[in-house]
Amino acid sequence: MKHFLLLALLFVGYITKAQKIYVWCPENYQIKPRIDLRKNDTINVVFFDGRSIPPKNKIECSSDQVIQTLFSQLKSAYPSTTLVLQPESVYYKKIADNKSIFIKIGISAYHAGFGTDVSGGIGMVGGHFSTMIFPKGQWNAITAYYVQMSIGQKTNTKEISNLASKSNMWGYKSAKSALNEAYNKSNQELLFFIDEQLSN
Repeated sequence: MKHFLLLALLFVGYITKAQKIYVWCPENYQIKPRIDLRKNDTINVVFFDGRSIPPKNKIECSSDQVIQTLFSQLKSAYPSTTLVLQPESVYYKKIADNKSIFIKIGISAYHAGFGTDVSGGIGMVGGHFSTMIFPKGQWNAITAYYVQMSIGQKTNTKEISNLASKSNMWGYKSAKSALNEAYNKSNQELLFFIDEQLSN
């Protein structure tokens, strides 16, 4: 887990040095609720925002706002459960309660940038090094998570990373659209992963 976050942060750092980055608050979107899945269970959720965003970038959404939006969408997806947001300090601690359900979500990327300065990079997707192509002259956005889910003594992990590119036809509006697209794709993967763990 630590190695993935480190590599993702190095990759994000490479991008941010090459171009200005932009962050807007994610839009809420309709989620199909998982009715009666783990009904009346309590699920603990903890986030760690590991992004490294240098100053003098266009940041219109704080880390807390990104986390609260994502947590709100998790609550909408699992209405039959009680989701409890744990403090960030719990993220690197070993879970002592062997009967609890815990979801740890590390946010390693959530931003957009214009692709004139960067045409490629190397990152880690699905546990493997991968070349990521950023088309020139387009807005490019990335959303990446590292997810660890523990149910009792069983723990599974997943690395999630999605890119989206849009032409610069509408300026910042195109950038926001690309960022929301990458965010939605990553969240769909996140929910399917959680569904799979809760169903087993």
